[in-house]
Amino acid sequence: MIPDHVPERRYAVFAEGRFESAKTAHGLLRYGRDEVACVIDSTLAGRKVLEVAPDLRRDAPIVGTLEEALAYSPTSLLVGIAPPGGRLPEEWRRSIAEAAEARLEIVSGLHQRLAPEFPEARVWDVREPPEDVPLFSGEGFAVGPKVALTVGTSSAIGKMTATLEIERAARERSVSTAFAATGQTGIVISGWGICVDAVVSDFIAGAAEQLVLEAAKAEPDLILVEGQGSLGHPAYSGVTLGLLHGSCADCLILCADASDEEIMAGVPRPAVPRAARLYEEVAALVKPAPVVAVSVNTRGLDDHEAKDLVARVSDETGLPAADPIRGSAAPILDAVLRTPKTSATRR
Repeated sequence: MIPDHVPERRYAVFAEGRFESAKTAHGLLRYGRDEVACVIDSTLAGRKVLEVAPDLRRDAPIVGTLEEALAYSPTSLLVGIAPPGGRLPEEWRRSIAEAAEARLEIVSGLHQRLAPEFPEARVWDVREPPEDVPLFSGEGFAVGPKVALTVGTSSAIGKMTATLEIERAARERSVSTAFAATGQTGIVISGWGICVDAVVSDFIAGAAEQLVLEAAKAEPDLILVEGQGSLGHPAYSGVTLGLLHGSCADCLILCADASDEEIMAGVPRPAVPRAARLYEEVAALVKPAPVVAVSVNTRGLDDHEAKDLVARVSDETGLPAADPIRGSAAPILDAVLRTPKTSATRR
């Protein structure tokens, strides 16, 4: 939840051999408010983040070892990857032990808890949920600010990125927002939240509701809830459903990309218009929440292909569509701001 005090951190980001695809590292570098002293990846040592990933807009050096990183005076070591299964790569254990010996705080979003593994260290296990998450109560129906939730046609499709880009666009217009983080990278970026995929299934909706209630205390104009998983993904649909109902959203932003590959073997990816209808129908069982815009991930496409895809998605759905990274989140924000608050379903 929102702590009384969020300490300022100066990170060394550990991404040995994997920086170019390290989701957690990239999220912190792109959106985090904390300083990044350096990145550790011996395969890229001697270069700068700006050279390797210019879109991250950070000029931090890349070094080869923890010893080299210590010269930049970090306070915390971030485990910069989010591998499937969430286990610490065995080859990283020695470096993290060395960081603990150097009295660095260890920050980890892995499913595997590192506090028991390194009892001598200060460890922030980001995925550790609060002890007192309640069942969903319905209090979230009465919050004053408008609530928007990102959802997706599949997992790992850019829901956190879309949410944070919408937040950035809102700040540029002096629209006050609260970002409710529901995954490990979002929590590292914002300093608070609940990893809903670490919550016992009966309490996922309650955790989502608590995040919204906590965010509403600051009386923002807009609460932006980071989505997780996908209704169409068998492995993660339970988390998605808990967020969809528990957040009491007033509107939804659908995230999609160019892929038509199966979500997994034997499970087809729903077409964007169908996905929009499904999310609306399932949300309406508890509280109506229209899909008001589509955030299109055009990564891997050239500019012409990206423009065509965004236009096609907009035509197929009848909704505003944009790639907030390649272009702007403004059309998505406009759609959210135009949408009125909704009330719980009455039977």
